[in-house]
Amino acid sequence: MKNLYECVVIGGGVAGSTAAYHLTKLGYKAAVLEKTQGPHHKVCGEFLSFESISYLNEMGIFLKSDAPVIKHFQFFSSRSNTSFTFPFPGRGISRYRLDEELLNNAKEAGVDVFRGVCMRSYHEEENKLFRIQTNENDFYARHVFIATGKHDHSKEYKRQGKDHSYLGFKTHLHFKSRSNDLRETTILFTFPGGYGGICPIENDMMNLCFVIDKRIYKSLNGNFDSAIAYLRLHNPKLDSILQQASLTGHFCAISHIPYGFLRPQNNIGNEYFLGDQRMVIPSFTGDGMAIALSTAKNSVYEFDYRQRGSTYKTEPIQRILKKQMSWALMANSILKSSWATEVVLSIPNFSSFFIKTIFQQTRIAKIQ
Repeated sequence: MKNLYECVVIGGGVAGSTAAYHLTKLGYKAAVLEKTQGPHHKVCGEFLSFESISYLNEMGIFLKSDAPVIKHFQFFSSRSNTSFTFPFPGRGISRYRLDEELLNNAKEAGVDVFRGVCMRSYHEEENKLFRIQTNENDFYARHVFIATGKHDHSKEYKRQGKDHSYLGFKTHLHFKSRSNDLRETTILFTFPGGYGGICPIENDMMNLCFVIDKRIYKSLNGNFDSAIAYLRLHNPKLDSILQQASLTGHFCAISHIPYGFLRPQNNIGNEYFLGDQRMVIPSFTGDGMAIALSTAKNSVYEFDYRQRGSTYKTEPIQRILKKQMSWALMANSILKSSWATEVVLSIPNFSSFFIKTIFQQTRIAKIQ
């Protein structure tokens, strides 16, 4: 049968490429269907935690020297601020570069990569094969791995999170001049109706990413430039930083972000779910890419155990993810409230303790 694979991974982002790489290394014939023709930008904070770097190194991916080392964290509202130093440094890298490196790494490992191929639908037929219909050809697989990011993978199934109130935006900034502390610092800022982050990335650029309440964005006539002006108006510290920068001219947006969605298991039969299809954590944690990398590897190893007739213990992993999500949703509820954020930041000792605790509790533990 043409285009028949043991495993087909739908989506060639961080989670999809990682899963395909591990599948091939374990000896399975795998293909990736990626809808874009080439490198592209995505809505993402583009911060790689220490855990993320560890997963990348396992796959033989070592970041270039121009991906900044991030040692410090700052958090500021319109009136207050706090900061701390990361126990382990992170890195900054654009998804434009990282996704390509991961996809090429999977291809070099032996994965068949199909670009410009967009899944239309898929279903399991009577012969126990999945038929995956695309804009190009039909593909067939005994097992499918869904890695379609924050977008729902089918019209019939809509993920229900605990908070759908945000729109997400991302752009890159060029700085006229930058001090060394900004080169090594990631920033979280708040404003009425949302929050955002600034993170240094390669080529001496910075990532500006934020989520804003849909109703507020609508009141701004649904205009990106008006949204940036709104952020600057309500956060003077952010305004002072952006005065040193110019926007690159492109931006990405996403709607219907199901924050708080947590799938109760890795798989349904022979369908496996990775990254944001497994769990959509509020963005401020900076651990989204670590979740994509870890759930991808975890799903592959669960699949391999099942193929060999062994039992894979998923309960500890689900417990880790549930704990991580609980802390993230609690902090998200505080960030949504301007007065609650100001109360937290107004007590220096408590604010530092609070930020460090949230950071520690929303890390994804190293899981196989």
